[in-house]
Amino acid sequence: MKDINLFFWVSSIVREKSGRHCSRLVPLLCLTILFLTVCPLNGQTNNGIGAYLENDKIYLELDKSIIGKPILFVRHHMNQLHVKWSQIGNQVVLSQQMVTSVMGELIPIDGDYTIEERVLGKFPLITEKSKGNQLVIDATDLLLNLEIRWFRFYSQETILRDLSFVKSVEFMDGETIIRTSQTLTEDSPRSISVDYSFYTLPEPMRGRLFDHRMGYMLDVNWSNRRNGNYKATIARWRLEKKYPEQKLSEAIKPIIFYFDPAIPDKWKRYLRAGIMEWSPAFEAAGFKNAIEVKELPDSISSENSVNYSLIRWANYSGIRSAEMESGSSVRLVTDHRSGEILKADILISSSLQSLSDEYLVRCAPLDLRTLNYPFSDDLVGDLIQSVTAHEAGHAFGIMDANFGEYGYPVDKMGDVDWLREMGHTPSVMTYARHNYIAQPEDHVPPSLLVQKVGPMDIHHIKWGYTMLLSAKHLYDELPFLDAMIREKDSIAWFRFNSDNYGKIGPGNTNEVVDNNDPVRSTELGLKNIKKVLELLPALNRDKRDDDLLDRLYDKTLELWFDEMKHVTSLIGGVTIYNKAGFQKGDVFEPTPIDEQKRALKFLIENAFIVPDWLSSPSFVNRLSYSTGSDILMIHQINLLSDVLNVQRMRRLEFMEKRPEYRNFIAPLLAELQAGLFHELHEKETQISKRRQELQLEYITLLINHLKSETNYDNIKVLQLGRSTSQSLKSAYAENLRDLAKQIQSALKKIEGGNNKEHLKICLMKIDPDL
Repeated sequence: MKDINLFFWVSSIVREKSGRHCSRLVPLLCLTILFLTVCPLNGQTNNGIGAYLENDKIYLELDKSIIGKPILFVRHHMNQLHVKWSQIGNQVVLSQQMVTSVMGELIPIDGDYTIEERVLGKFPLITEKSKGNQLVIDATDLLLNLEIRWFRFYSQETILRDLSFVKSVEFMDGETIIRTSQTLTEDSPRSISVDYSFYTLPEPMRGRLFDHRMGYMLDVNWSNRRNGNYKATIARWRLEKKYPEQKLSEAIKPIIFYFDPAIPDKWKRYLRAGIMEWSPAFEAAGFKNAIEVKELPDSISSENSVNYSLIRWANYSGIRSAEMESGSSVRLVTDHRSGEILKADILISSSLQSLSDEYLVRCAPLDLRTLNYPFSDDLVGDLIQSVTAHEAGHAFGIMDANFGEYGYPVDKMGDVDWLREMGHTPSVMTYARHNYIAQPEDHVPPSLLVQKVGPMDIHHIKWGYTMLLSAKHLYDELPFLDAMIREKDSIAWFRFNSDNYGKIGPGNTNEVVDNNDPVRSTELGLKNIKKVLELLPALNRDKRDDDLLDRLYDKTLELWFDEMKHVTSLIGGVTIYNKAGFQKGDVFEPTPIDEQKRALKFLIENAFIVPDWLSSPSFVNRLSYSTGSDILMIHQINLLSDVLNVQRMRRLEFMEKRPEYRNFIAPLLAELQAGLFHELHEKETQISKRRQELQLEYITLLINHLKSETNYDNIKVLQLGRSTSQSLKSAYAENLRDLAKQIQSALKKIEGGNNKEHLKICLMKIDPDL
């Protein structure tokens, strides 16, 4: 009835304003408005699923034409499931199905091939509301009550039903969106907005086969794979040329990102610039104007929809206690059949303070703009651009990992010409962050200190998005794709690798500017760390308290720790060169012996002995009043524990199978012990309190390894790799016996006092009978 009234209202207005000559337009105009009223944005039923709210319940109207057909059920910013509706008598069932891949195989639910189907909900058919080809069900419980496992390791939320409700229903092209408010009981009760979509799947595009030598995400996101050549397609957009015969062509449908209206205008140009850094990469793949960044039209909601990808301002700046929140991210919606990315929201949630602090502790000696804190908008904008460029890489299907940065030459980190062309890291997808290796005398422009899209990123987009027209099937693409990899992977910085978070070597470290000489880069980094600490008091001078000073000192110590871990990665370190079966040579190559020895010597002299400027800077008495808050001490102990890490020692054991590494562990452990207890051999034995803590911790670590037991009855490979071998236990026992003798000898020349009592405690720790 409302629609009829609208018709006559519009008709009367048009006639009144335009006269009778326009009367022929009235029916057409009113029918158009009627269509938009009943079916906003292409209609309630353009995907076969209508919906409406009535008495706080959500009713779905299912067209019989969609029964049995696969559709996408999306929980926005969580995951998406391939589902189908079925009618069984007077019941309607929603179930998750195995996905039929374009590769010609079935993709199991949660990666478990024994699960053929998972029923998500069973709903009585409401016969009095169902008419013609429509099946009407009450879906309130589906969205507010039922337990849906959204991904493989999903921890079920507990929803307070009485405090949760459906807010609204919207309709987009091929999409029914239901917006809810849910109050959850996990931790402390909180209310969140949760949006769901039922989305019509497009015709599957041709997928691109996954290759473990490239850093693309899989077509499904239940897998936490980090290495291994999985049988799958990669996640990528459906990017097709308007003019396939042209080397450089516009796309039929470009990748479009829209600005969230909540984004402050002053940051938009930096967000746009971060995404557009990828334009040359898409040009290398043959696409002109492949990506666009636009304002969101007023007619389109900024809320969640599969139809639109947004740059969302999820920033925590200005919220008390959230100032240090970091970690922006991307939320993808993909068609698991082909890996097609249907939507990608970029969430900029790193606080401006966290971005500023990370840059300051790395680059303050190199960029005078950092001397005014808070930073200028231009500098903060550059940092926003960098993090946006990284997240855009995820939006295009590329994962976080290591992208050949160990191949970069350390002597180029201050070379302006190199940095302008190549950057200080091959990829913006690494966690190298900003260039702290360059020295003030290198005169590197600040614009070249910030991480940007690099040559490895261009290589990845070219490999993932180049149209291979001569290939008739996705398997026919393999020779062309392999040729693209082989063309580059002879160069070390074009080698992707990932080690399942094991940090097995110098090519797999994060939070540092990785390169081919971790020791030299850390030496240069320490020079800048010292300069940073000298600058901190001046930065804090006009502040109301010492919060900035305290925070930046902690961040500087954290960077020191990361740089020392970078050096540690050489000991027992392995480099990875992923290969196809027909490529010759080893995949895993141990770090040369001399480099490992050099790394240990550096740690003994720089990590386990620290200068006063680091441990007791000029401002320390403004921040501390107790040794109980010694963060540096904690970092040193963690480094020592890391050196003796079981997995590291297991890698060293494996290296000893090679002739050139035979019997390498024993002298390495002996050198570590000699360095930690060098005071025992000095004429006057003076051991600082900091060194006493490290010495006792060393003994404790070895004893704990000796006491550890491995149950071989039902052991798994993963457990074996984390258990101390008998051979290592023997080496540790021998070291402790030698140490006990050295301590007993040293005690004879010490008359008394703190040093003597410390050594007695060490001796009792080794052998209570002593």
